[in-house]
Amino acid sequence: MTDEITLTIPPEREARRVAHLVLGGLAVRLDLTIENLEDLELAFDAVLGRLDPGAAGEITVRLRLMDGSLEMVIGPLPTRVLDEVEREADDELGLRRVLDGTVDDVHVDGDGVRLTKVVPGR
Repeated sequence: MTDEITLTIPPEREARRVAHLVLGGLAVRLDLTIENLEDLELAFDAVLGRLDPGAAGEITVRLRLMDGSLEMVIGPLPTRVLDEVEREADDELGLRRVLDGTVDDVHVDGDGVRLTKVVPGR
């Protein structure tokens, strides 16, 4: 089973709520725990929180529901954000460390970031 939903939203904080609602709907379909849903929302907000306030343009969020996992691709992102994603996690609480602690796989994918959360028990 593979389902895909693509959202294009402005980078403002208020628009992120729409993505949270869609994530919640997919989490129900996957029988994710509230903790797993919160991890996905935290990862999403951590990435978008690195955007400059008032940033121009739109952000595309592609959510793919696959057998055993939920994949989220967020982009386009500025190079400085992508560099922060690729930087090794160290002792400070940077973006990469947050992502490593909330999702199972993190990759820079072109001008975006691909986050994968494995569904326990699937």
